[in-house]
Amino acid sequence: MRENIEKILDTSIKSCTLIAQNSTAYIYNCDDKYIVKVSEEGWLLYHEAEMLDYLRSYSNLPVPKVIKRLENILITEYIENNSLGKVDAELDAAIKLSTLHRISDEQFGFATDTTIGIFKQPNRQNDSWVEFYKRERVLEFANKSFEEGKLPENLYLRVITFCDDLDKFLIEPKKPSLLHGDVWSGNVLVKDGKVTSFIDPAIYYGNHEIELAFIDMFQTFEAPFFQKYAELYPVEEGFWEERADIYKLYPYLVHARAFGKNYLPYIEKILDKYGY
Repeated sequence: MRENIEKILDTSIKSCTLIAQNSTAYIYNCDDKYIVKVSEEGWLLYHEAEMLDYLRSYSNLPVPKVIKRLENILITEYIENNSLGKVDAELDAAIKLSTLHRISDEQFGFATDTTIGIFKQPNRQNDSWVEFYKRERVLEFANKSFEEGKLPENLYLRVITFCDDLDKFLIEPKKPSLLHGDVWSGNVLVKDGKVTSFIDPAIYYGNHEIELAFIDMFQTFEAPFFQKYAELYPVEEGFWEERADIYKLYPYLVHARAFGKNYLPYIEKILDKYGY
């Protein structure tokens, strides 16, 4: 790996250390200067590079700079982090994400499909947030999960029925917000009380409420984050009581599709709550 990166970047590299791997990629740290992802699923790397470039061009959200992208290799800058000062970092994250969410577009979705985890994330644009969330998020992943044998038929049919009535529970935001889309703790790099980078985005324009529900679901941040965020970008009344769990349905479907039946009870619990 070291010799390959030297050739690609035309520079001297002392060492490349494998720091993580998953079902689709190997991730290396090269000299604390470069992060290198290697994957046979080159389309995932293409979309990741595209999303990082977009965030750097159209927002102030701190994300890694793309150094080089080849068919099966993505090289980004190394971002220093030590995970210290996480409480202060929650306040910093609230400032950075509320600023991101003020960036808007004419429609919900995105000009191209993006990715979330190992899956394509469709983004066919829509004037209605409720219709977009229904079709491009919940139904898309429910259909794929059912086809792949990850979602039992009875539960699949309950999701379909619930989708028919989503307009009874969800509201249309005043405008679309640019979202990171995958803010869990592993995607937030912290150093000395500041967020140094948000990595592995799954961007699109949507309702900023879904980002908050995602953060709550994975306990990425706690009360200080939500209190600060609400000061900077108020949340519509009824979010926590009425809508937050509906927005957790999408990431639970993603996880059920990726990791299997352990996530099905969470989907059932949401459907039970709303009487479906």
